Amino acid sequence: MSDIEAQFEAEQFQAVVTHLQGRARTAREALLLGISLLRLGRLDDAEVPLTRAAMLGDQEGRVELGNVLRLLGRYAEAAAHFELTAPDLTGELQLRAWRWWGVCEFKLGDTAAGLKRVERAWHGYLALGDEELSARVTVSLAQMYRQLGNPKRAKTLLTEALYLLPEGSFPGPRVSALRQLLELHLSAGEFSEARARLSEAKQALEGIDAPRISALLLGSEAELCRLVGDQGTYAAVLEQLFPLAEQLGDSELRLWTVSRLAEHYSLHGQHGRAAGALMGYGLMPEAWPAELWATAGVIERRRGDLLAAQASLSRAAGLFRQAGRVPELCRAQLHYAAACLRAGGQDAELKVVPALSEAVTQLLRLRQLTGFKPDFEELSELLHFALLEPDTAPLMEPLIDQLAHLNLIDFPRLTEDGAIRVTVKTLGQTAVFKDGLEISFTRTGCVPLLVYLALEPGRTRAQMQLDLWPDKEAATAGAYVRQCLKELRDKLGHELICAQGPHHAPQYHLGRWVEVEFDFVHFLEAVKAQEMARALALYRGPFLPQADACAWIEAQRETLLLSLTLELRAQIVQARNMEAYRRVVLLANQYLRIDPNDQEVLELRVEAARQVASPHELARYQAELKRYHYN
Repeated sequence: MSDIEAQFEAEQFQAVVTHLQGRARTAREALLLGISLLRLGRLDDAEVPLTRAAMLGDQEGRVELGNVLRLLGRYAEAAAHFELTAPDLTGELQLRAWRWWGVCEFKLGDTAAGLKRVERAWHGYLALGDEELSARVTVSLAQMYRQLGNPKRAKTLLTEALYLLPEGSFPGPRVSALRQLLELHLSAGEFSEARARLSEAKQALEGIDAPRISALLLGSEAELCRLVGDQGTYAAVLEQLFPLAEQLGDSELRLWTVSRLAEHYSLHGQHGRAAGALMGYGLMPEAWPAELWATAGVIERRRGDLLAAQASLSRAAGLFRQAGRVPELCRAQLHYAAACLRAGGQDAELKVVPALSEAVTQLLRLRQLTGFKPDFEELSELLHFALLEPDTAPLMEPLIDQLAHLNLIDFPRLTEDGAIRVTVKTLGQTAVFKDGLEISFTRTGCVPLLVYLALEPGRTRAQMQLDLWPDKEAATAGAYVRQCLKELRDKLGHELICAQGPHHAPQYHLGRWVEVEFDFVHFLEAVKAQEMARALALYRGPFLPQADACAWIEAQRETLLLSLTLELRAQIVQARNMEAYRRVVLLANQYLRIDPNDQEVLELRVEAARQVASPHELARYQAELKRYHYN
């Protein structure tokens, strides 16, 4: 037995199971076998030896039996067990029982009592001075705060827990903390940070046989893929997770995986596979939990069975409302409203507006809405309807503001909100202003690239670097283009520049909701309207004077200069024909400020000056003409 105890202390749980499976006779042996099976994720197998240990009078066995009931999703049964067990416990075992009892109460909807009990356990561990166990309870507490809509408190607790949790051979608590931080990043739309946490958690699990922890992490990875739109990886992760969830028997994970897999199949038109996944859960529909009714309703709506969809989603919404599960209720109501809207009929509006109003009102309370991104994109027709409906339009305005950062496809916009407004000076100076404030860039190529995208939409990075930086080595120029694109988005807004087309050669253009005001556009308009005073006021010098030399920029400079000089020349000739000699002189002066070496205009100015200028002014113009001939 001492060898088995040593293996257990060394967290060699598979070795303990190998020695004790079918041979555990004493309460201690049953306890070691049950906890080892629990650590390996074999929840159904762990229940029997832990029941034996509890019946043989082992107090820890009684606590861990309640824990395994909790993990199997039998929360009411687990809570009743702890209610009977906890009064007889003392010390750390009592604290452990309070922790799991509180989690069960929280899951059963008594959130205040559950939170209070887990906090009581946390305070007890802190008083004992056990940093690792107090950190484990901190992770449970953080999850509760996250579900209660207090992500700031949850993040603070998880960050503190990571300092205290060891990176030992059984990294379960540490990975749990990392996974929760990952999900907090996801809810805030911080996908890069979420990937970093995922990588850190995977690294901690390398070489560790911990199927349950690995399965939970796969669930978080699947959610990351869903939110960033990586459908291929999303499907692969779910299909890897499905048999693992079945094997573990974790009721929550199994339910989550079945629901997500069925929805994924239906989204891609595989409605038969979707129905098969739902029925494979193993319960008749009348016994389904709310999640499966919601999933069934979404599937029915997608395949056009709108009356069935309304019934399923209405039932799901009622169950979610009763349990106080606001995010799930919002989603069910959105899809219910979409099904009613598509079904039409005389009473359609009477169904759509109340469901939509409830969903949007609750969404505004939630604040963290990133998880709804795929739903908002799928239900864009419903949201456009909401913006036009008098009863829901006032609610939509703040919602659209909250969702602006998600860059949703086909999402409705308010005419006065959400646009990026930028003013760019390019003639004789280079400056960019956003909301009246000048924005400085570390790279001189940012402004030329912004102008290029306005004039040449739909170009690839390779075309950009070839046109703007032809003298740079290809790899250097490509890296520089990427850096400029990133800096433009970071400083002016991520919606400024969009890309579409193949992954290896996307085509870039300014975003749909971007308003960029260029001085050269106003200049060309003034020239076309023959408003020479405005054109001259706008033309303060060459186009993009600080930009690196290249044929594309030179061509733009020549085009702008040519348009100005041609119009000036035309007006000079027109003024001469009308014998408006003073105007000829004034126009010629402006022309020669831009191009001082044009012989014909120099001669026209002298010719007109002879009619209207003073002797001194005429002499100056004649001297400039002579200087041209001399040079």
